[in-house]
Amino acid sequence: MNTPVTPWVLAGRILSILGMGFTAASAILLAIIPSFWALVAAAAFVPFLGMIVLVERYSAKHGLIGPPEPLSADEDD
Repeated sequence: MNTPVTPWVLAGRILSILGMGFTAASAILLAIIPSFWALVAAAAFVPFLGMIVLVERYSAKHGLIGPPEPLSADEDD
């Protein structure tokens, strides 16, 4: 893998996206019934949202995402 993204960041992104998708879909489908479990599924969405926020903050803090570093003044393209 040539990207500077660590496997932990990649796994965190995948897990949080899958979790958000599953809980959101479950909440929508259970809300159609209507069921009390729709509220539980909607509440289960929040930890996965928090997880993606933490993973992306970690990535930005450690320079894994964002604009590339500017070239120094003595280097020409």
